[in-house]
Amino acid sequence: MAEIFDRLVIRIILAAFVCLMIYLYRYAHVIFYPSVKRQVLKKINPAENPADTIHLFSRLVGISIIFSSISFNETSGVLLSLFHFAVWGSIAVILYLLSLYIVESVVFYNFDYTDEVLKRKNMSYAFISFCHAIVIAYLTRTVMLEAENSLVILLVLWLYMLVIVGISIKYYTFISKLTFNRLMIQKNLSLCFSYGGFTLGTGFIIASCFDQEHYEITVFCIQVLLKTILSLIIFPLFKKGLVRIFPIRLSEGRAFEGEIDTEMQSLGYGFYEGCIFISGAILTTMIVNRIQFGTIYPFF
Repeated sequence: MAEIFDRLVIRIILAAFVCLMIYLYRYAHVIFYPSVKRQVLKKINPAENPADTIHLFSRLVGISIIFSSISFNETSGVLLSLFHFAVWGSIAVILYLLSLYIVESVVFYNFDYTDEVLKRKNMSYAFISFCHAIVIAYLTRTVMLEAENSLVILLVLWLYMLVIVGISIKYYTFISKLTFNRLMIQKNLSLCFSYGGFTLGTGFIIASCFDQEHYEITVFCIQVLLKTILSLIIFPLFKKGLVRIFPIRLSEGRAFEGEIDTEMQSLGYGFYEGCIFISGAILTTMIVNRIQFGTIYPFF
């Protein structure tokens, strides 16, 4: 009975410690977004600016995902385990915020957070930022698990992950019919569903490429690169196939493969395109990671 009570106390202490780290993150958020200092230091009113609420709390969800990758081993002592959790939790959050800042600087290079969220209350911007927060958190969690408490390997895999994510971002302009900058200025919600589906699908593919056995970091990086290239080959095949299997037509009778039409900027078309991206990504991971040829074929 005493042992059960001790474990309960340890869990309560750890939960309080996690809440403390999240509280510190709330103020660390100001470092990357100085213009939100007033909002962070006062009580949040979700009805006042829904876009800002989505933008802020998406980071909270992302940090929760990251903390799920950190283990607590009580056998090494409570204080030492708390110290380990605090160090690796801090490193993970710092890498997560840096990754998010870099990715959004690339994607939103023509847009500013203050103008789009605080002034224009652009829900499309906020939703895309929400997808970035979730995907980057999931990828950071994957890298943390693969690093296995090695700081050097963690930094190498984190930089490698950022390079792959940066390349994948540019891929959207080649496979989508929607114009990112113009629709973002118009606060068009079709863009956020389309790009959100693309982001989630891409993140799922990249995470699956990193999720594999590794004994030597160089070989592991080569295997990740080969799987990423293979995914770039397979994904367009599934996308094209899904479009052919589930074709849509505009009210004027023109197939969607034609010119950009105002109806293609509708919410339904954006959701359609986003679902195509996610479905194609899931099927791509099946082909890339779930087929075993045995030892007589080269492994990639």
